[in-house]
Amino acid sequence: MLYSVKKIDLKYLTTIILLLGLLGNSRLMGQDVSFSQVYSSPLYLSPSFAGFTSGGRMALNYRDQWPGIANTFRTYAFSYDEYLSGYNSGVGLLFLRDDQGGGQLVTQNLGIVYAYELAVTEDIFVRPGLQFQYAERKIDPSRLSQVGPGGETFPWINAEFPIEQYRKLDASASAMVYSDFFWTGFTLDHLVKNDVGFTDIESPLPLKTTVFGGAKWIYQPHSRFRDEQSATLAFMYRRQMSFQQLDIGAYWYTNPIEVGLWYRGIPGISSGSLTNNDALIFSLGINVGTIHFAYSYDLTLSGLAGYTGGSNEFSLIYRFNRGPVVNPPRGPIPCSEPAFGLGEGRSNYRPQRRKLF
Repeated sequence: MLYSVKKIDLKYLTTIILLLGLLGNSRLMGQDVSFSQVYSSPLYLSPSFAGFTSGGRMALNYRDQWPGIANTFRTYAFSYDEYLSGYNSGVGLLFLRDDQGGGQLVTQNLGIVYAYELAVTEDIFVRPGLQFQYAERKIDPSRLSQVGPGGETFPWINAEFPIEQYRKLDASASAMVYSDFFWTGFTLDHLVKNDVGFTDIESPLPLKTTVFGGAKWIYQPHSRFRDEQSATLAFMYRRQMSFQQLDIGAYWYTNPIEVGLWYRGIPGISSGSLTNNDALIFSLGINVGTIHFAYSYDLTLSGLAGYTGGSNEFSLIYRFNRGPVVNPPRGPIPCSEPAFGLGEGRSNYRPQRRKLF
C-alpha cells in the first residue's frame, strides 16, 4: 500500500490509514504509541525509570503525528515519579491518551509504577520495575466517515459494533543495568492477555518487547569554572508480533543546550514490498534550572514522504530537587539527572546517595 502512495489521492490515503488503524475487527493488529523523544517519556519507556531522579519529577509529552493528513494521531502523556531513598525504591504515576481519527478511536491508560534499586558493585546497579495499568478503549461510530468515488466525504453507513468500549487491566515488567557511563535494559508490555477488538472476532493485544541502552562520553568534565560537555549514543528496539523497529541516535550536550539526531528504521529489513525506512528525527532541548524543554521533528523517509507533514513532538520535564543544592540537569536524558544519589556514602545494605549518569 505505501509503495504506491503517489498514485493515491490524499483523501483516499486518509481513509485507508484510518480504516487500518481504527477497525481492528479482523486479525489485524495495531502497534502501541511510540515517542520520538524516548527518554523524555521515561515511565512509558520502562517502569525501571521510576524514581530515577534526586527527588520528584513531572513529565508532560505531546505528539502530533502526520499533521499533513487530517485527523490522524495525537498523543498526550503525563507522569510523576519520586525516589524513596529510605526504601531504595521509585514510585510513579503514568497517564496516556491516544486520539486517532479526531476522536474516532480513543485509548486511555492509567498506571502505577514501581522500581527497586540494587547496588551490584560499587559502580554498577540494577533496577527491576513493574507497572499495573487500567486501560480503556472506545470507538465512536458516529465519527466514522468514508470517501466516495468522486472524493466526497460522508458518514459511514452501517457503522455498528457489538462492543464500542472496553475496560481492561494490564501489566508490564522491566529491568535495567547501569553505571555512570552506560545503561541497558528491556521492557515487556501487555503481560495480561486482552481482547481489544470491537467485533465478535478475537483480536488479542500482542506482547511488546522493548530493548534500550546507550553510552556516554564526557570529553570535558564538569568543574567549578566550566560546564560539562559530552556526547551520547543511544538506541531503542521494539518488537510486537511481526512489527519491529529500531531507533538509533546521538546527542551532543553543552549547558544549557542539547542537540539530537536519530534514525528510525532497519535498513535491509522489509515486509513484502514495504521497506523499513521510516524517519530522521531532529531534536533540540533547553535546560533552564530544573526545567528541561525539548522539541523534535520527524522527517518522513518512507513512501508517505510529502503527504504526512512529518511529526511534531514537545516535552517538558520539571524536577523537584530534594537535596541541599539545586543542580541543573547535565546532558541528554537519561544521562542528565543531577548528581545526587548513588555514589558516595553507600552502606552495605542500600545506596544512601544516588549518582546518576
